[in-house]
Amino acid sequence: MSNRLSAIVRTGIAAALVMIVGTVGYVTIERMPVLDALYMTTITVTTIGFSEIQPLSPAGRIFTMFMAFAGVGVILLVGTEFGKVVLEGKLGSLLGTRRDQSMLKKLSNHIVVAGHGRMGQAVVEVLRQRRVPFVVIEADKEKCQVLTADRVPVVHGDATRKQNQLDAAVPRARTFLACLADDAHNVFAILLARQLNPKISVIARAVAEEAEDRLRLAGADQVINPYRIGGLRLALTALKPTVMDFIESSLAGTSEDLELAEIGVGSGSELTDTTLAGAEVRRRFGIIVVALKRQGKSSFNPGPDEIIKAGDVLVALGRLDDIDRFEAALKGSG
Repeated sequence: MSNRLSAIVRTGIAAALVMIVGTVGYVTIERMPVLDALYMTTITVTTIGFSEIQPLSPAGRIFTMFMAFAGVGVILLVGTEFGKVVLEGKLGSLLGTRRDQSMLKKLSNHIVVAGHGRMGQAVVEVLRQRRVPFVVIEADKEKCQVLTADRVPVVHGDATRKQNQLDAAVPRARTFLACLADDAHNVFAILLARQLNPKISVIARAVAEEAEDRLRLAGADQVINPYRIGGLRLALTALKPTVMDFIESSLAGTSEDLELAEIGVGSGSELTDTTLAGAEVRRRFGIIVVALKRQGKSSFNPGPDEIIKAGDVLVALGRLDDIDRFEAALKGSG
């Protein structure tokens, strides 16, 4: 039980005790019926100031003054706790509700980010920038509160627990990113995600070198070692700084003009079953197709006679507006 919820429970108990003491006191001192005594206690504690039900004895008046001061104290206490709850944005959670619960139930074809550590934070920044639907599963309560305040969809809990993955709509997700702090938890989270959604794409972060094989055996399609990638990037930046600046800006979408995009070919595309040359990709759209992926196999710098087929994934380089036009033509009605 949270400290805030405990404080509210204690406040409620204090208010109830004041009402009970007041009712019993009026029954004992003034011989009032229970209902009249409760009514007298209520108007005294709430300082409403209605007229007394019956003339009070000196002892009854002294007791009424005591109850009035007690009522003021309870009102201040309740108001303080309620104000804290509202200001801290916890009213919904204390009432057993979760913000964006209805939105989570409607999520599909989204990305699930398991863990909001340093890597998870970097992932979320990119997904928010690209306006890709996603949800975070995070066990740390304070991080969840920050994410909620920042309007990031989040499920509070352990990503290795079935109910938390169900709350994150893993069965309807397209990708599961295992970004937890240790490899063992990533393995368990991946196994569960595969069980809930056998078709989901799984990308895992490897903390230790020897964990990469275990993560793949658990069901990860790709395993990322951040230290290896970081070292490679440092070396290449030192050797080829201009190339790395270009790649980073195009991948991250920070370039004002150019972007690398991954586009799937729909069955209703006007370009299906035509060659790259026949589609006049460069002339019509002003973009360059740098790679083509078909049935899990990638070919780089495909030739002009390469036929575009439904289900292919093309990697294109071009201006943002041109990429959008090319994507619309490739996806078509399918």
